[in-house]
Amino acid sequence: MVHFGIFLTIATGFVFVHCLSVKFTLAEKIGLSFLMGMALEAFLMLFIDQAGIPLTPASLLAGETLMLAGLCAFVYFYRKDALESLRTSMPLSSLKSLNMVWLMFIIVIVYVEYMNMSKCLYFPPSDRDSLAGFETIGYIAAKEHTLKGLSIFDSTYIEGIHGPASYITYAPLVQLSYAYVYALGAGTSKVINALMYLFFLVAFYGATSRAAGKTGAAVATLFMMLTPEMLSFSSLSMTNVIHAVFASLSVIYMALWFRERDKKDLLVCGALLGANILCRTEGIVFTGAVVALLLVDSFRRKEYRPLLTVALFAFVPLICWTLYKKMNGLYSESIAITHPFWDAEKAGNILDHMWMLYKNTIYYGLSFIVFLVAFLLNLWFLIRKGDSLYLLLAVALSSAFYMIVLYQIDYKWDSIENVLLYSGKRFMFCFIPMLWYFSLSNHAVRSVFMKLEQLLLINKA
Repeated sequence: MVHFGIFLTIATGFVFVHCLSVKFTLAEKIGLSFLMGMALEAFLMLFIDQAGIPLTPASLLAGETLMLAGLCAFVYFYRKDALESLRTSMPLSSLKSLNMVWLMFIIVIVYVEYMNMSKCLYFPPSDRDSLAGFETIGYIAAKEHTLKGLSIFDSTYIEGIHGPASYITYAPLVQLSYAYVYALGAGTSKVINALMYLFFLVAFYGATSRAAGKTGAAVATLFMMLTPEMLSFSSLSMTNVIHAVFASLSVIYMALWFRERDKKDLLVCGALLGANILCRTEGIVFTGAVVALLLVDSFRRKEYRPLLTVALFAFVPLICWTLYKKMNGLYSESIAITHPFWDAEKAGNILDHMWMLYKNTIYYGLSFIVFLVAFLLNLWFLIRKGDSLYLLLAVALSSAFYMIVLYQIDYKWDSIENVLLYSGKRFMFCFIPMLWYFSLSNHAVRSVFMKLEQLLLINKA
C-alpha cells in the first residue's frame, strides 16, 4: 500500500506542476513532483484532521485521489498542451547537446546518491531530535489517526508539553509526511527523507540547467551534494535538509523569475515558500527576503501582481497552520522577545558564531570559498549589468533576517551557544544550493561552460 501511496504523491505533484505551467523542463517536472506532492498531501491532512476525519489509509488515499482528480481536470480544461509538452521535453530530443564531461559528472552523482540513499534506508531513525519530536509524532499520529488529538499532547501525560520550544508547535510537514507513510504500512519513515533528497537533486539540476547549461548544472549538483555536513544529515530523520530543499529552491526560482520574467517560476517560488514555512517556522526569513525584493521591484515597475501571487502561495499555508494550532490548543510558552532592545554581548556572540560557520570548510566544504571566487569573477558583470543581483540580495537578506530572529529569541530552553553551534549549523544548509547555483550560473562562469559544451559535444552536427 505504501508504494501506491508514494505513486499517488508523485503523480499529484507532477500534475500540480503542470497546473502551474507546462513549460518546465522534464527534469524540473520530475524533481518537483514528489516535493510538491508531499507538501500538498501534508496540507490536505491538516484539513482532514480538522474536519474530524481519522487519518486512516482509506481517508488518506481517498483524499489524495480526489485531489489528483481535481488537478487532472484543471490540466484537461486549462492546460490542453500538457501532453505535447511532455513529448517535446523528452531526453531523446536533446541528446545532441550532451558531452562526456556532463556524462561523467552524472555518473558520479548517480553513484553517490545510490550510496547515500542506501545508507538512509538501511539505518533506522536514531538521532535524538527526531526521536524526541518528528519521528515520534509521525509514528503516533499514524497509530492514533490524528495530529491535533495526540495523546502525547496532553499536559497531564507530559507535564512540560506546553513549555518553551516544545515540539507541540513544530511546523507539521515532516511529521505528517512520516505519519502518511507509517499509516500506509511503511517499515521506516526514512523513505520520506530518501525520496525528498533524490527528487531535490533532480529539481536542482533542472532549475540550474536553465541558467548554467547542462554541464554547469551537473557540476553544481555534484559539488552541492558533496557538501560534507549536508550530505551526512540527508540520511537522517531530521527536518533540516528537507527544509533546505524547499527554502533553497524557492529562492532559486525567484532568481529565475528575475532573469526571465516568466510567471511559471513565480508560481513555483510561491508554492515552495509555502512548503518551506510548513517545514520549519524559521523559514519565514526566506519568505521575508523574497517578498521584500518583490515589493521593491513592484514599486519600481508599478506592477503588483507578482508580489500578490507569491504572497498568496507563501502565506496561506502559514495562516492555515496558525489557525489550526489556535483551534486545537497547540501552544507553547513564547520564546520571542517582541520589543526592541540592545544587547551588545548577544549580538557579538551571534555574529562571531555565524562568521565561524561561513568559513567552516569541515561543515560546508568549498561552498563558501567557491562562492566568493565566483562573486569576484562576476563583479564586473554585477556592477555593470546587475547579473544575479536579486539572488545575492536574497542570500544577504535572509542571512540578516535569520540573525535578527536569533537575536530576538529568549533562550529559555537551551543556551544561545548550543543553538548557534547545532541548530544554526544545520540552518546553513538552506544556503548551500543557492551558493552553488550562483557559482555556476553567473555570467562569468556560465559563458565559460557554454563554450566548453560546444567544444565537447558528443554528437556534433
